[in-house]
Amino acid sequence: MRILMAADTYRPRVNGVVTSIDTFSYEYRKLGHEVIIVAPSYPSSQKDVKSELDKENEKFVIRLPSRYVWFDPEDRWARTHTGEARKIIQEKILSQKFDIIHSHVPGPLGNAAISWANKMGCPGVNTYHTLFEQYVHYIKIIPRKIGTWLARIISRDFCNKHDLIICPSTQMKEALISYGVRKDLPIEVNPTGIKIEKFANCNGDDFRKKYNIPKDTILLLFMGRIGFEKNIPFLFKMLKRVLKEKPNTKLIVAGKGPAEASVQQAARDEGVFDNVIFLGYFEPQDWVNCYAAADLFTFASVTETQGLVVTEAMAARTPVVAVAQMGVAEVMAAGKGGIATKHDIDEFTNAVLKMLNDKKLYNQKKAETYDYAKEWSSTAMAIKQLKLYEKAIEIHKSKNVR
Repeated sequence: MRILMAADTYRPRVNGVVTSIDTFSYEYRKLGHEVIIVAPSYPSSQKDVKSELDKENEKFVIRLPSRYVWFDPEDRWARTHTGEARKIIQEKILSQKFDIIHSHVPGPLGNAAISWANKMGCPGVNTYHTLFEQYVHYIKIIPRKIGTWLARIISRDFCNKHDLIICPSTQMKEALISYGVRKDLPIEVNPTGIKIEKFANCNGDDFRKKYNIPKDTILLLFMGRIGFEKNIPFLFKMLKRVLKEKPNTKLIVAGKGPAEASVQQAARDEGVFDNVIFLGYFEPQDWVNCYAAADLFTFASVTETQGLVVTEAMAARTPVVAVAQMGVAEVMAAGKGGIATKHDIDEFTNAVLKMLNDKKLYNQKKAETYDYAKEWSSTAMAIKQLKLYEKAIEIHKSKNVR
């Protein structure tokens, strides 16, 4: 199968959408399929971690001219209507034959992908990754109520132009249905999954040595984009309470994003700044080692469409305490590998302390982590998604017959 991925956000950006695109592309190629990714170009100043794997993957990427996004400086929007872009699109996309065109964001490339699919006569599939109504606060000139309404309308209309929609969680599917997408639009649930083999050789001791973290330090971890929606200050409130009972506790906040200054100030305001270790993004080995170094992975975001970081922590055999909202609730529903809580600081803190104090419970949850993470493997999810592509192809054919 020849698959074109339209990626309005892509490397060097690091986020859940990029992880999903890379993970599925890797698995498809392993299974013998061809995957091409079309994405915006990025200035060299934005290129942060650039591994050999990134360089190898770049040969599968078509880059289009782009421009600055004023309300989201980390991203770029493709300028699809310039002469240079039209030439690239004609020569490298429209002149080719693809079986599926798969978009990921309702941006310039996501909308262009609908047009390309129509011109080629092939199915258009979209993964609805992001609950955009939870992100309207980034566009400060639009009142929140209006922004929420616009996010829902744009999402509905964009999705309606596709043959099939994929959601990473049941909650996301329910949100789309509540927006009023057309009743005959197939919406399937399929999360990204994780590359379980990446965690085969993780070494937490190496990470602690590298960053001078003593073995007897209780290490809590947040890993992810440093965005306002990630609810990181909630973890500082938890840490403040935990420190009263466990003064040798540290919290790692690993990642980068637009809320870094605000999040650091929140740590100061809670009086826990000296017990928080702020780290950026890692090279691949340090990334898995960081997960393994933690005693607990603590996560309080209420906007996650799929709890990827939760399953990654478990793959590194690190138990989890997480707020059970959206995709995280789906991952934690089995009750394995950790404790799920409500979005309540008392309940969350008590769960953290329970895990740290009850060695029998901790060891039980730790023993569950890896095997449970394997149930969320990217290979299994990719095989399922290829079947969804076949379904989209049949749906598209049936439309043309009518």
